[in-house]
Amino acid sequence: MITSETRYKILSKRKICECCRARQATELHHCVIHRDINKPELDTEENLMPVCHECHMKGGVNSREAKVMFWNEQIKRGYNMETWYNNLNLKYKENFND
Repeated sequence: MITSETRYKILSKRKICECCRARQATELHHCVIHRDINKPELDTEENLMPVCHECHMKGGVNSREAKVMFWNEQIKRGYNMETWYNNLNLKYKENFND
């Protein structure tokens, strides 16, 4: 579960929806790997994309294109995405380095 501290930290830093880039971000989307209540390591800044309600409901944030774009933006922000991703205990791992 995303803590209120994590939610505040991300939404106060990155205020604009990272999908449409037009509206204020009000929600966090588990972008790289979908939410799993048994995996709190997915509720981290590396995986949480700030989005507006409209984009979150439309589902475009679930596309492979959105995931790759987010992955690359996170690297530009200084996150070590490969280390984070490689340390996840997942049965299947997708390649985001396209």
